[in-house]
Amino acid sequence: MKRTLSLLSVALALGALAQVPVGQVATRDVHALLWLPDGRLLFGHHDGIQVSEDEGRTWRDLVRKTGFDAMGLVLEGDRLLAAGHWVLAESRDGGRTWRSLRPRGLPALDLHGYAALGDFHLVLEATHGYFVSEDGGKTFKSTAPKGLPKAGMAAMAFQGKTLYVAPMGQGLYQSLDGGRTFTQVPTPEREIYALAAGAGTLYLGGKTGLWQRTPAGWKRLWKGAVLALAAHPQEAGRLVFIDGRGRVWKLP
Repeated sequence: MKRTLSLLSVALALGALAQVPVGQVATRDVHALLWLPDGRLLFGHHDGIQVSEDEGRTWRDLVRKTGFDAMGLVLEGDRLLAAGHWVLAESRDGGRTWRSLRPRGLPALDLHGYAALGDFHLVLEATHGYFVSEDGGKTFKSTAPKGLPKAGMAAMAFQGKTLYVAPMGQGLYQSLDGGRTFTQVPTPEREIYALAAGAGTLYLGGKTGLWQRTPAGWKRLWKGAVLALAAHPQEAGRLVFIDGRGRVWKLP
């Protein structure tokens, strides 16, 4: 009996870790989270980028500029990319300094989705649709991937070489051939706000919860709206996410 109570106490204690927020962000909007290999968390919002060095408990400005709307944050090699409303910038020093980009082939820079793996970049421009680059983002060309719905906004993420795109309100799609064709992936909800891949596992945050993809299907990890989500790049199951009230949560 004592052993049963002890195990129950441990289980309750572990469950409680996900029931108490570890921090709070105080910004006009919540857009993107990125967990860097050095342990820092980057948070993109309507007026710049913040950084946390204690897994989301406290935040400080890395970029503070009205209109620097970092809707997407991507790490590709030694390069950080920030993309959003009329923003496309790169940093090669861990986010300390940023340089604005204006690649050839993009008719506008209202970028509502960005993914990159090596030289392959896929971007969603809010008015003109999807564009693809095969030279690391130097030049882009318009594309209409087969099976991928049109949208004004989309969450995007690579898990290995598989590209996932979640057009707003239309569920989840995956491509196994470098973004040329997509097939729909069954999901527990269609309103997906954030995607993250870490240590070989895909996670999604949506209107009703935080979900983990497993061989048996989707497993709910948390109930409630998840606006931004980051997975630890090396340690399986470690997540940080932000809910609809700007509260920062951590699992486990």
